[in-house]
Amino acid sequence: MLNTPFKIGTCQVTPSEFTLQLEGESKQSLQPKFIEVLCYLAKHHPRVIPRSELIDNIWGSDSFVGDKSLTNAIWHLRKNLTLANGNDEVIETIRKAGYRLLVKPQWQSATGENSAIDIKENTNQQNLEKQRVKTLPKKFIILILLLLVTSTIYYQQVPVQQEKISQITQHPGSELFPAPSPDGRFVAYSQISMNKPNNIFIKDTLQPQLPPQQLTFDHALEGHSVWSNDGKYLYFSRKNKIKNTCHYVQIHVQSRQEKYLADCPMSGRYYYLDISINDKVLAINGFHQGDNEAGIYLIDLTSPELEPKRFSCNKKCNYKDRDMAFSPDGKFIAVTRRINRFDENVHLVNLADNSSEQLTFGEEDIVGLSWHPDSKKIVYATRRAGVRNGFVFDINNKTTKALNLAGFSYPNFAKKSKQLYFQQREENYYLASLQLNSTIAQSPSPVVQSTFNHTDPDYNSTNKRVAYVSNESGFNELWSTNVDGSERQQLTHLKKNIRYPKWSHNGNKIAFLAKNTDKPGDSIYIYSLTNKKLTVLPSPFSQHNRPSWSWDDDKVISAIYGDQFTDLFSITIAEGTATRLTFDGGRYGVMASPTSLVYTKSKRGLWQKELTNSQASKNLINGSDFTTRYSWSYQNNNVYFHKSYEDHHQIVAYNFDKQLVTPLVRLPLNSFSDNDALTYISEHQQLLYTGVNYPQANIKMIANSPLFK
Repeated sequence: MLNTPFKIGTCQVTPSEFTLQLEGESKQSLQPKFIEVLCYLAKHHPRVIPRSELIDNIWGSDSFVGDKSLTNAIWHLRKNLTLANGNDEVIETIRKAGYRLLVKPQWQSATGENSAIDIKENTNQQNLEKQRVKTLPKKFIILILLLLVTSTIYYQQVPVQQEKISQITQHPGSELFPAPSPDGRFVAYSQISMNKPNNIFIKDTLQPQLPPQQLTFDHALEGHSVWSNDGKYLYFSRKNKIKNTCHYVQIHVQSRQEKYLADCPMSGRYYYLDISINDKVLAINGFHQGDNEAGIYLIDLTSPELEPKRFSCNKKCNYKDRDMAFSPDGKFIAVTRRINRFDENVHLVNLADNSSEQLTFGEEDIVGLSWHPDSKKIVYATRRAGVRNGFVFDINNKTTKALNLAGFSYPNFAKKSKQLYFQQREENYYLASLQLNSTIAQSPSPVVQSTFNHTDPDYNSTNKRVAYVSNESGFNELWSTNVDGSERQQLTHLKKNIRYPKWSHNGNKIAFLAKNTDKPGDSIYIYSLTNKKLTVLPSPFSQHNRPSWSWDDDKVISAIYGDQFTDLFSITIAEGTATRLTFDGGRYGVMASPTSLVYTKSKRGLWQKELTNSQASKNLINGSDFTTRYSWSYQNNNVYFHKSYEDHHQIVAYNFDKQLVTPLVRLPLNSFSDNDALTYISEHQQLLYTGVNYPQANIKMIANSPLFK
């Protein structure tokens, strides 16, 4: 029965092809294990299947791999079956029990008709065929046997190339941003190990027994890299937080001689770059004085001046170019354009006239793209609700096919040998707490932790609940829990990704950010705990940042992204009337009193502004001590904040009355999500934040994939 086709609602499942097909849509290929999980749930409908039973029957004895893979399989199945049952859930999670298929499967034969009738008809047909064979002349039977033997020998002699995935690195830590040499023999990557400097290494894939060669030796952060097409040079970014410098560098791979090329913005986290097929133009992600946004710059490597020239739009653009990849035929450049954190897609730009065409739709976070050497396909990766996966886009047919490789990101083709290298990385975020009133130094402890991701906690002292975001349903939805992680409850069922929940002071509402459904941009949504209803803030703007609340809870405060400036505004809930609060680049703020706003700017430091007068803002903590924009919490004239060092993280407390800085805890690198919220629980003298299990990321290689042909 596990190979028998069946329907779930409006979705046709064909196990032999490992495909799902919604009515009126094209077939979607999934990993075989995903289909096996769905078939097992269908076969045992409506029983609740324990996780252990699914793992044992699908993955066998490898329970460690199976546990993570099952979570990933359920996430992908929910994603692909979203519309199979209207908007209702198809696979239910029974906490501490397992999973259950909510829709009764309709079993079919391969032709899609009633299985019982088809089986009978097939049996009759088989009997007729047997009778026909018996009546065949003997010489025809001998001829058929000879043909079968001949064809068998022929096909045994013709080797069939099959897709092969090879493990390139498996060191402790993270190997990121693979850059293969043109011939595919060497791959450069950025290596991050626990509390060690981040440098670039090169691995010889033909001699895997040899250790990788370290190419750079410094205490900066080396990021993305790309080889010249002649294989002599490697180009990469280098960010040095101590020296406050960020550079794009050329290094001769054999002699190790370096050459400075251009600056990169210190505020960035990912420094994308690519080189044209003739080695004459280097594309970088940069930011110059006078720019509204970072964007793509082109450097003429044949010119002695090496002056970067702006390629991206700079005025009234409503988007930001981020990653880029030159086509192998030299005619196009593919770029990822981000409207906001919920909307980023791949666009194709003609280098002859700068005309552009949007290729993908509905994506929100592109994590790498690369051209196939034949210029007919683009492989790109996305990060959806914290899960990474890859896709192949056909330029001619305008079709997209999924690679179905969990953790797939930052793909990169070897231009001559055509192997695809990629980074496989799966992250796990959880809610962690730190006790502050203990006489003995405490280590952080998990509050909500599972194989799913749980982020962005915010505590309200009125109802003593924590609001947070979880992807347990397959989407980043709004959840709430008690301080100890008990009585968790999913509050929204938007089936799209939300971010940055923030309680109103009275504990009746939660504001958060999500993508608009009917127009570009994002909106601030407000969930009411009183009537369980969800409304959209009637804001006159289309680009918002993390929300907070006015002292009386009648307004929402958010940074507004405009073409001329970005600053904090208050927006009334009733009418959507907007009032500008800051005039110096405010990014995130909270009310410390009915008239006092404490906030961060685009630059470092913590500031305070009295809204009842026109005096300039007061600097509370200078930029050298306060380096975060969002990971901080203000409470009763104290602020708790995150600080990042070269080899560790710190959580720090600052008392305004005493003007005293007190380090609270030291954390390893990559164990703290420094872009997420930090919240203080006064009743328990406890901090709650987003913790990270140190991610293991490895470089892998795909060869002979039929999706690339």
